[in-house]
Amino acid sequence: MSPRSFEIQPFNLLDELATFGLSEGLALNDLQTIPRFSKSVSETLDSALSSQHLLYGRRTEAMFEAMLISLGAHRLLKAEDTGRVHPEAPFKIPDYRVVLLDGTQWLVEVKNVYIEEPFQQRRLLMKRSYREKLENYASTTGACLKLAVYWARWGMWTLVSPSQLADESGDLTLDLKTGMFFNELGALGDRVIGTTPPLRLRLAADPEAPSILTADGHAKFTIGGAQLFCDQNEIQDQEEQQLAWSFIKYGEWHEVGPTPILDDQRLIGVEFAWEPEERTNQGLELIGSLSRIFSRYYAERTLEGAEVVQIHAPSRPGWFKSLLSADYKGKAMPLWRFEIQPSD
Repeated sequence: MSPRSFEIQPFNLLDELATFGLSEGLALNDLQTIPRFSKSVSETLDSALSSQHLLYGRRTEAMFEAMLISLGAHRLLKAEDTGRVHPEAPFKIPDYRVVLLDGTQWLVEVKNVYIEEPFQQRRLLMKRSYREKLENYASTTGACLKLAVYWARWGMWTLVSPSQLADESGDLTLDLKTGMFFNELGALGDRVIGTTPPLRLRLAADPEAPSILTADGHAKFTIGGAQLFCDQNEIQDQEEQQLAWSFIKYGEWHEVGPTPILDDQRLIGVEFAWEPEERTNQGLELIGSLSRIFSRYYAERTLEGAEVVQIHAPSRPGWFKSLLSADYKGKAMPLWRFEIQPSD
């Protein structure tokens, strides 16, 4: 991906400057306006960067947006909580508006949840007053309110209808198990993927270069080529290769190898394999959900250990879109795609 230049729209900055000047009683042409505005912005950013809660929250919102772009199962995706709103009732604006392929409109509030104790998963996510303000905005704009939760400990996403799960007091308390039981993320393109193991990467030695295996088990060789396999089938299609590599890097199978490939004492290549911890021996094995695969990709580019080092990762528009098409079939890598339906 080629680097993109960063450009701030001048009218956005001008609007913020004008709002600041109005609050401080400063004219736009006052010599003190820009220095004082810059100082205020600097202090605000310093405070934001010191708040792990804020950094994780914004990273999770950005990840949800980027994930839907990669899945590509919508007509329109828009950040909703921007710009001015003048309500006549108590409103709170959800994070995103999504227009589904069938024209249905959802407003999605995004939450990041980290559970320290795996057996104490229940978390209060919405008080009644908070939920009702979101519902007021959604109903006024003709949309249904949804709640997307990123369960950070497990790198998993769930999407639920808050009104459906609120308790008698109107509050919404949720755990991962309940979130998965009522998960509606399949409507936005999430799928559980299965294929035939193992996935294999073979690095062939250059036949023109020396590659003798010594008595102590060491060998130096020059890589002359690389091949990807699904079980015994070589993956040659470029799109299929990209999908296979995505499953290898971010799926849930573990790595085995390297394993040397020998012709007598000559090393002709080495092979790495990825396969499930345990096999069901049914001809296919699950390698993970697309949402979890994307979360691992996003974490690789935005986290260093437990520290947030970036909010955004490089965009991958339509990364998984072909997997949502009933017409797409694997050539060398057979695919099973499961859409999980919520229990209503």
